[in-house]
Order: sequence, then structure tokens, then C-alpha cells
Amino acid sequence: MKGNEFNYSTLLKPFGQSAREYTWVIYIAIVIFIITAVSNGANITDGLDGLATGTSAIMVLTLGILAYVSGNIIFSHYLGIMYIPGSGELAVFIGALLGACIGFLWYNAYPAQVFMGDTGSLALGGIIATLAILVRKELLIPVLCGVFLVENLSVVLQVSYFKWTKRKHGEGRRIFLMSPLHHHFQKKGIHESKIVSRFWIVGIMLAVLSIVTLKLR
Repeated sequence: MKGNEFNYSTLLKPFGQSAREYTWVIYIAIVIFIITAVSNGANITDGLDGLATGTSAIMVLTLGILAYVSGNIIFSHYLGIMYIPGSGELAVFIGALLGACIGFLWYNAYPAQVFMGDTGSLALGGIIATLAILVRKELLIPVLCGVFLVENLSVVLQVSYFKWTKRKHGEGRRIFLMSPLHHHFQKKGIHESKIVSRFWIVGIMLAVLSIVTLKLR
């Protein structure tokens, strides 16, 4: 999809033309799922000093670029993406959010002097998901928020495998030394700051890939 313009009504196509009037139900369900998943991913990622804040800042900056080009009729036409009038105004809010993340990271970097907690991480993840939905880049979330996705999956796999092996063998077994994934690397003896730095690098690579898709799609 060159324009990344997913038409939710196509999901109801097998049920006939009349079913398309209920597209709003599908849309609400998908939006709830996206916001819950990304918000939970940010919350799970918030386990090491500067990890959630740094990766979130990278995602927010990327969304700012996507929001700007989507709201500019010249850039959107050149890139072949959906033109969303007024989405460029989101750059003001995104700039404020990015500044807040960087300011917080100054004191949250290892060794942390302040901590985000569930209230901050859940809200941050919810904002990132909402921004992605507003600029119609839902399909890029698995790439852009890849760090959150992997952290989420590591917990799901760990818990599921533990319960399955406990029923089958009578004792629970683990895939990772500890979940979420960043604690697995910590248990392997890698220093906290090195884990965070590497996760930032992965986040930057995913952000660049997300932007590059504007020309690849």
C-alpha cells in the first residue's frame, strides 16, 4: 500500500455490502487493541534506566517527521502518501513531547535520579499509538515500535511456555533467563547501560527503516 491508507471496510467485505456500515465497530476495536498493545509495550520496556524514555523519544521524533510530511501537500504528493490536512500541526505537540522526553532522560539516564513509573510509561505508549493512528501509519507500528513489540512478545512467550511445560512435565521451564527481554541480557552479565545503548541503536535503525519505507512502498 503506497499510501499506507488501510480501508477498514475491506475487513467486512466477505459479509456483503450492507455490513460495511458497521466499519466503525471494527475501527474502534482495532484502535483499542493498538493503543493497549503499544501502551503495555512501553510499560514493560520501562525496566532499566533510560530504556523506555530513550526508545520513546526516537519513536516520537519519527512520528513528528511522518506527521509533517503527511500534512504537507507537496511532500505527501511527492512521496505518494496520504495527505492529511492539518496533521502538520501535530508537530507542535510532538516537539513538546520530545523535549519532555529528552529533559526527563537527562535525569533518568544511568544511574537514574528520577523514575517514570506505570503512570508515565502507559501514557507515553498510549500517546505514541494515538499519534500513529492520527497520521494513518498503523501498519508501521510493528516496525517503528519494534522494541516494544519484542519486549511484549518475550513476556507472552515466557509465560505461555512456562504454563505449557508445567502442565506437560509437571514443572515450568523458561525460554529466557528472565523476562522482559532486557532482563534476560542483564542476567547474562551485560551491564545495564550497554543494554540500554544497544536497544537505542536498534530503535534508531527501526526508525530509519520506517522513514525509508516512504520511498520503498
